[in-house]
Amino acid sequence: MDSTDRPMLMATLVYIGSVLLVGLPSMFVLHLLLSDLLVALDYDHLVTGGGSGLLLVGVSLLLGLQLAVEAAAIQLGGLETLGRGSRRVAMARFLVLTLGVFAVLAGATWIGFSTAVAGFGWSAVILGLLVGFAGVAVLYRGASAFLDGFRRS
Repeated sequence: MDSTDRPMLMATLVYIGSVLLVGLPSMFVLHLLLSDLLVALDYDHLVTGGGSGLLLVGVSLLLGLQLAVEAAAIQLGGLETLGRGSRRVAMARFLVLTLGVFAVLAGATWIGFSTAVAGFGWSAVILGLLVGFAGVAVLYRGASAFLDGFRRS
């Protein structure tokens, strides 16, 4: 292999790994979260309808893949890569990444507590509570760190 091909190979592997480890799981959790949110808001027809259900899958897919691209860019170039582009684009990138991470953490927390409440056995209850409390702890620590950083600047 030529030494000039090595960076391209590494970038490709990082993007593939990011899609598999970040994009697909976040797409799945975002789809569950959005569909349950629509059902809770009494918009069942948007979840069960053919075209609108496909639209929900498409939105989840786009958000999941965008999260994967941003995660790969962070892994390849560091956190300063989020600031690329104009100020408005950089702010939108930060907002999409923040909302995506928050939605995935909230969805994982919700799934953990739902599993614990459903009562599938003691092992599922304990695991669900652990996942739920871990999600709450990560959300709390992330929000408090964000507010501390926001107050300093």
